[in-house]
This record gives sequence, structure tokens and C-alpha cells, in this order.
Amino acid sequence: MAQSSSPISAVAERYAGSLFELALQDNSVAKVEADLAGFEALLNGSDDLKRLINSPVFSSEDQAKAIAAIVDKAKITGLVGNFLRVVARNRRLFA
Repeated sequence: MAQSSSPISAVAERYAGSLFELALQDNSVAKVEADLAGFEALLNGSDDLKRLINSPVFSSEDQAKAIAAIVDKAKITGLVGNFLRVVARNRRLFA
């Protein structure tokens, strides 16, 4: 088993693994993949969103509110919508 290169990578792996397990249980892997691709496209198209995710200036509450608004507007629902809200609340968006 490969070791993570950093504690952040280990955290990201745990979150990703949990999301994947939930998607398998819910039989929604394709939906999760599509929603993550949609969020990635939003992220790649917005320097402001990148700053929000990477900047320690924004509180977890500010990040959580912004992410909630973004996923609602982008119609990212279900597991990925909840996942993004949780990682924002836990200040793990950068991981």
C-alpha cells in the first residue's frame, strides 16, 4: 500500500474514500462523478472560487455558506452536494 506524501494527502484520501464508499452503497457512482466534474469545471473557471477555497482569510462559516450557494445554483445535489458542504464546514476544501 502506498503511503501518502503529506498529512493533507492522507486527509484527502480519507474523504475521497468515504465519498466513493457512499456512492457505491447508493449505486450513484456515475452521478457522483458527473457532479464532481461539474464542480471541477466551476473551480477551473473561477479564480474567485479558487481563492475562497485556498485562502485562510475566509472562515469555515463563510466557506460553507458560499459553497452551499454554489452547489445549490449549480444543482449539485445528493452525495456531492452534502460532501462539499461537509468539507467546507471542516475547512478541508484545500485538501
